[in-house]
Amino acid sequence: MVSFATSHGQKQIVIIGGGVIGCCAAYYLSTHPDYDPVQHTISVVEASSIAGGSSGKAAGCLCEWADPQCLGPASFKLHADLAAKHSGEKAWGYRRVHGAADCDFVQKHLDDPDADTSIPNHLDWVDRSKFKWYKPLGNTAQVHPHQFTTNMAKLAKERDACFVEATVLSINYDHFKGNQEVKSVTIRRKQSGETLDLPASDVVIAAGPWTKTLLPDAPVGGEKSHSIVVKPPRSISSTILFFDPGHLDDDKKNQLEIYPRPDDTVYLSGQTDYGLKISSSSDDVHPDPRRCKELMNNVGIVSPLLHKSKVTVQQACFRPIVNVRDRDPELGPLLEFTGIKGLILAAGHNQWGIQNAPITGKVVSELIFQGMSHSADIRELDPKPHLKGVDATSGAR
Repeated sequence: MVSFATSHGQKQIVIIGGGVIGCCAAYYLSTHPDYDPVQHTISVVEASSIAGGSSGKAAGCLCEWADPQCLGPASFKLHADLAAKHSGEKAWGYRRVHGAADCDFVQKHLDDPDADTSIPNHLDWVDRSKFKWYKPLGNTAQVHPHQFTTNMAKLAKERDACFVEATVLSINYDHFKGNQEVKSVTIRRKQSGETLDLPASDVVIAAGPWTKTLLPDAPVGGEKSHSIVVKPPRSISSTILFFDPGHLDDDKKNQLEIYPRPDDTVYLSGQTDYGLKISSSSDDVHPDPRRCKELMNNVGIVSPLLHKSKVTVQQACFRPIVNVRDRDPELGPLLEFTGIKGLILAAGHNQWGIQNAPITGKVVSELIFQGMSHSADIRELDPKPHLKGVDATSGAR
């Protein structure tokens, strides 16, 4: 085993997970005013590939109204700032869209003040006669998730962050007067199989649905979601449409989300499998053709035009979910110190991972360099009440 010694006073930061949360954490750490690439190191450890999981297969929807409110609006603004600073429109498909709307083909929502909202004229690619409810949702934008995530990684690399293809075998700790603090992370390199210790003053667990392999008490799991990308016969307007379960047809489980993209493709999602065992790696997550076919059938209910589209991508991923009984899902991820000195949890973002990654990354940088979050009030996201004594362990990731 190779081991590298740590020097007193240095920040040696290890981020576990090369998804959008880990990559944004690396970016904001590398751009923090207190970061000195001569004195500090940032290492991102990823077992498969950057954006190989849900970060590369998400919709890429950005909403000022996204949950939780302590993260959503601030992160929406950060996305705009990043796009302006780094040519995001060209680099990762950032754009403001016509809007987003909740829709219902089954029943009217007479108690909703927006119940009489008319369908915009630019929605000429849907069956307008079927709408019984159309509720605009506010400021909305989008990015291509894989392009955004890999560009965040690229920008962090330009600031000397290091990305390592390896499996995490364990997080190692020092014990002092009954307290724990992080010491190192043991990894096995993907290509060579070499095992080595990365010294660590700070460790960020951004492993999404694989969090439990490293922090068994963390109430973070995953649900398998399917999506397809289609190429319609013509360009369509950029409005994003949401059909919650029971709003599309009589099937109470049917759900559909439609995301037109700037490259004239359309991303479709909505079919989720619950309770499945999480695959050992994002490389091992494969789509169910039956679920993908259901998505095409569902889009045919909304848009005969899109039903004629050519399917270019079929994919699946595990969305990271916080599983705490009686905890409102709208509260969002778990984000804070864990109770072990130097160990931060940043996981469980559900469908808002791309949207809330920038503010999460910025908060992580503040926790590490300043000891507390200044950009967001994250008290409701504290993982400590949900960790039974905090016993982090070994476990491949």
